[in-house]
Amino acid sequence: MAPEVVESDKKGYDFSADIWSLGIVAIELALGEPPNLHLPAMKVLVSILKNDPPTLDQTKYSKNFVHFVNCCLVKDPKK
Repeated sequence: MAPEVVESDKKGYDFSADIWSLGIVAIELALGEPPNLHLPAMKVLVSILKNDPPTLDQTKYSKNFVHFVNCCLVKDPKK
């Protein structure tokens, strides 16, 4: 879930949450599993809010792919 979805206050969220999801799906396709798979669900939600977004190893994937994922996983939905 995108950070703004996890926060889920009265402001709500828009299509930018889908862009975050696209970045997470790209990581899942590359790695064969979602980020933070080893954590319990509630800890994943806290991690989304408090930690930096997940990234890919830049030595294993192309610069363009890593850049694409990083652009999708910007925490500020206005960006």
